[in-house]
Amino acid sequence: MKLALISRPFVYHGGVETATAGLVGALVAHGHDVHLYSPPGQLPLPGVVGHRLPVVRAPAVARALWLPLAVARAVRAADYDVVQSHERTLSQDIYRAGEGCHRAYLATRGGPGASPFHRLVLALERRVFARTPCIVAIARRGQDEIARLYSVPSARLRVVYNGVDLERFHPDNRGRHRAGARAEVGIPREAWVVLFVGSGFQRKGLRFLIEAFGGPTARSPSGRAWPRGSSGRAHGATSSAGTEPPTSSPCRPSTSPSATCISRPWPRGCRSWRARSPAAPR
Repeated sequence: MKLALISRPFVYHGGVETATAGLVGALVAHGHDVHLYSPPGQLPLPGVVGHRLPVVRAPAVARALWLPLAVARAVRAADYDVVQSHERTLSQDIYRAGEGCHRAYLATRGGPGASPFHRLVLALERRVFARTPCIVAIARRGQDEIARLYSVPSARLRVVYNGVDLERFHPDNRGRHRAGARAEVGIPREAWVVLFVGSGFQRKGLRFLIEAFGGPTARSPSGRAWPRGSSGRAHGATSSAGTEPPTSSPCRPSTSPSATCISRPWPRGCRSWRARSPAAPR
């Protein structure tokens, strides 16, 4: 099949981007003609025809509106069997709601308020869910929120879970890497460590983890929480002496016996399953 895929540039550290990269690789491996439409910054991919979407130098509101217009113009000029979008655009046959439902997220923050950006995203989201023939959620919670908030019928809504690289996230990594990684940052072998991984710490609920570690019910005075992500700077939070693991160290999930997912309403399609693979709580 001749397929068009609309996505932001792959950076391979976010869940949406990593899942998209895996999908593109699998489609190429199965012999499909894959065309990728992306804003500037996307590196060439083997077997993929890349198309650069123009981006206007303008405030976020204008850019959010410009993207669906640019996509509509680009895909209209070609004859595709299927158009799938991972962004809030309006010209696709399939929309992958990898970031869940913006309306549900804003509800945890008291609504959109007077923000023009949030109001525009909500308007786009309404049209996406009303007009796209097939909606793909990456978790049951996301599916339920889309169905409840936008009255999307079950015939148009499916859950497709993100895959896990079973070599990269393998339980055997605990034995291979845990002792060395702990020694590298000075964490005792017997210390109880909780790993928190995600970008957007406010959205992912890091505050609750910090409060739990600092509260009277903290499990261990030597316990440690490791926030890893891209909300500015990744800060180490501990209930005693603190340590911040270096970002260059590999296999962080295998270092911790537990991984935490304290998200506000969020699909959690990648983070929780990858964390469970090498760091099953015990």
